[in-house]
Amino acid sequence: MLDKTGRLLEAGQNVFVPNHPNDKDNHTHSFIGYVVDVLEDRDTVIVEDKCSEFFEIEAERVVIQEEEH
Repeated sequence: MLDKTGRLLEAGQNVFVPNHPNDKDNHTHSFIGYVVDVLEDRDTVIVEDKCSEFFEIEAERVVIQEEEH
């Protein structure tokens, strides 16, 4: 499954979640989160935020964040 920019999404990656949630989203603001699961059959990813809350978000809406060295 691919992110908004066409890169392969995998568990363990940090992703940027958009500021404008759609009707299906439970989050209310943008954030950087951690992918804990990729749900291929639903075209979504489960993302954990810094408060240990989990959100199911459409894969095409998130952007993988590069790790800083």
